[in-house]
Amino acid sequence: MHRWHSIVFLIWWWYCLPSPIMSQELHIKFSNKWPLDEYHSHLRQLLQQLLSLVNVKRCFAIITDDIHFPIYDRSYYESIGRNLCPSYMMHVNESQDLGRPGKSLELHLSAMKASDCDLYVITILNAGQVKRLLKYIYRNRSLNMQRKYILLHDSRLFVEDMLHLWSVFVECLFLKRLMDNSFTISTIAYPGILSGVLVAKQLATWSFGQRIQGSVFFIDKTKNLKGAQLPVAIAEHYPMVQLIRSSNVYQGVEIDIMNALAKALNFHPIYYNANVSDTMDWNDQQDQQNDYYDNETRLIDSLIIGEVSRHVARFAIGDLHLFQAYSHLVELSYPHNFECLTFLTPESTADNSWQTFILPFSGGMWAGVLLSLFVVGSVFYMISFLNAMLSNDGENNKKTFFRCLRWNRLKSEDRVDKNVWQRSSFRIALMRRRSTAVVKYRDIFDDYPNCILLTYSMLLYVALPRMPRNWPLRVLTGWYWIYCILLVATYRASFTAILANPAARITIDTLQELLYSHLPLSTELTENRQFFLDSSDSVAQQLGTSMNIMTHSNDMIARIAKGQCAYYDNEFYLRYLRSTDDSVSDAADAATTTNGVGSGSAALHIMHECVIQMPVVIALEKNSAIKEHVDTYIKYLAESGLIAKWLRDAIQRLPAEEEAPQEALMNLRKFWSSFVALIIGYLIAICAILAENWHFRHYIMKHPMYDTYCPSLYYNFKRLYPDQ
Repeated sequence: MHRWHSIVFLIWWWYCLPSPIMSQELHIKFSNKWPLDEYHSHLRQLLQQLLSLVNVKRCFAIITDDIHFPIYDRSYYESIGRNLCPSYMMHVNESQDLGRPGKSLELHLSAMKASDCDLYVITILNAGQVKRLLKYIYRNRSLNMQRKYILLHDSRLFVEDMLHLWSVFVECLFLKRLMDNSFTISTIAYPGILSGVLVAKQLATWSFGQRIQGSVFFIDKTKNLKGAQLPVAIAEHYPMVQLIRSSNVYQGVEIDIMNALAKALNFHPIYYNANVSDTMDWNDQQDQQNDYYDNETRLIDSLIIGEVSRHVARFAIGDLHLFQAYSHLVELSYPHNFECLTFLTPESTADNSWQTFILPFSGGMWAGVLLSLFVVGSVFYMISFLNAMLSNDGENNKKTFFRCLRWNRLKSEDRVDKNVWQRSSFRIALMRRRSTAVVKYRDIFDDYPNCILLTYSMLLYVALPRMPRNWPLRVLTGWYWIYCILLVATYRASFTAILANPAARITIDTLQELLYSHLPLSTELTENRQFFLDSSDSVAQQLGTSMNIMTHSNDMIARIAKGQCAYYDNEFYLRYLRSTDDSVSDAADAATTTNGVGSGSAALHIMHECVIQMPVVIALEKNSAIKEHVDTYIKYLAESGLIAKWLRDAIQRLPAEEEAPQEALMNLRKFWSSFVALIIGYLIAICAILAENWHFRHYIMKHPMYDTYCPSLYYNFKRLYPDQ
């Protein structure tokens, strides 16, 4: 891994040595050896020529001190010519701390940045002030550091703590006055500084009255990095970055993007895994990682962000999302993709095979069927009663209707004296008489129990023992048959659909359902949890309070399948986890009803609702000079469809949806409802037999007319006198 433990300064000794002496004694010797007016005139002429070469379109800004302030007089602006552009002038004092500028200076810098000036001329003799000003600009992004800058040369500017600043201020010209009153014009050798080597490249030597050629000044040095080796910190996260173990080669969408950028900008990427280090144990990495905070002192978990912010790496890739917390530490590229962030949740299939026979109808439908059964049975009984009342034998047969309501209102002549029951002649007469001779002919709907039983039998397609004798009952029977045909056809169609289709899956597809499930939530980054807490949605805030930070472990998928947690990440990574982990099937077999999710066999389900479509970016060093070109080429790759093509290639083997269970297959599990119905029927039959036996022993055997040796005596008596 590329580390900058030492910095080599290859600045010529004759070029750098006089600078600190000059900066300390220049003000004293101006009046003796170098007249101040001569110095002003020479520097003014040089700045005028450089200004004419810049081709200022928007504006230019001047930051100067008391010594150089007289340079920028009326003649300076008149010499520029007719193409006069707006300019800013900021005058600083010698004792002013530019590392902590006051409100006035901050307003000036903000105005310059808002105007996006093309050129910044900084003529301050005190190198300490210049250093603090440049560091303040770098730290707060007060100005656009990719614009053109002109500064006075001083060797104190080329120290170790300024190295990263000069890798940003690449369009800088340094003006150094020599003993013969000439000036050398130099700049920072780029991209050599990206390798940790600071080299001052001399461009020209200018003397008073000489014209300079502008072909070598202010050229774009960031288009071609000349094969520089740039370290790239990566974090494995499918489908952006993935390590192929067999060949020890990284693949993925962002690897393809980095290779395309390397080819376009002519640099060589050096990939290394920021989460795996041979020289640092895990505890050291955790301690180091915990030092990354944004401006609001919130912890940033991404280790690759720390690698770039500490200038160990020039790029960072690994499915980074566009979080505001990152922007204070690094530069984020133009989004190359948008990912659906959602949850991986457990899925259950309720084992309700025993309910198959009652599932075709809802509860209200079954209540309506049972109610119609009793209502139609009662209508049959009422029509039979009215028909008996209107017929000629109504007086004889009406006594057989509503016996339960007329139990105590029977006429005395209809009752048989109990003393008569004991007579032998009465018993002999009952034994000799046949029931057909005693009881007159009755219809099938003359008894209410028969009405209910026959109505139920017609509902099950069981034919009546015979047609009713009366025509009103026959007509009602026909219409009731039509009703039964429609009802049974509907039941059969619904029953067939239930058997042919798989059981409905119990899934979580919305944030509201996830909140009601009370599942513990997990995510890998603190930024994801903070996103929920900062949301304006109350449901998201409640989910954020219950979200835990955890790293990916081997048993995480098994925990999700068992209904112990739900995991938050992008859809492609969740599909990758669902398709590659082998512990899901083992956990699914042992899954039971947990957290109110459901019962039956558990599986993994990706929530259909996207929490957010999050942009995916590449991290660069703070104020990186190549960010503009990186954004441009990423836009080209996106517009050409290459990024979409690489993404399709990466996820083509991942199933988009869960595998659907087999359909139209009748198995023993589905047929279990028939055994349930059979068992229920047996239980009802056994209960009926026990009730009948109890009734026989406690009522029939205790009747005065019951004789153990002649049971027909009791039944003949009940046929003649059913109410006694």
